[in-house]
Amino acid sequence: MPENPATIGSYRCGRGQPLLVDLGLKLDHVCADMTRCVSFGTPTPLWREIYQVVLAANRAAIRAIRPGVPCKAIDAAARDMIKQAGYGAYFGHSLGHGLGLEVHESPSFSTECTTELAPGMVLTVEPGIYLPGRLGIRIEDVILVTKNGCEVLTRTPRELPRCVRI
Repeated sequence: MPENPATIGSYRCGRGQPLLVDLGLKLDHVCADMTRCVSFGTPTPLWREIYQVVLAANRAAIRAIRPGVPCKAIDAAARDMIKQAGYGAYFGHSLGHGLGLEVHESPSFSTECTTELAPGMVLTVEPGIYLPGRLGIRIEDVILVTKNGCEVLTRTPRELPRCVRI
């Protein structure tokens, strides 16, 4: 696996190898952002384990989102799940970012952001675990903060995906 996924070029995925797909688009000047992972062939046991940890972190963060909660508390909800599973050192970015006219806006779900969530805010939730030279798994969803919590705007399933046959 190449060290920098942005330079994949014509790289071929092997059986059981994950493919991380980060998609974005702009419609009427508003940005969308989503990441999903698929496996070519049957996922390895490690792939499945990491995927389940990342999915649990994604769900924990989404459950914690509601008005008045500081952004850093949402980051902590996901980060703590990943740490408890023993992969804390492999989650090297913030949990998410604001989304709107630009793909990366304030506020962010990060360890430092004290901004309190308010209804109408749109952000991404994207925990990830990246084992250098082995695999990287991230699940990214777009959420809208509502008066009672949040609505997940991303409609693509997050459950462990079916395998791509090769």
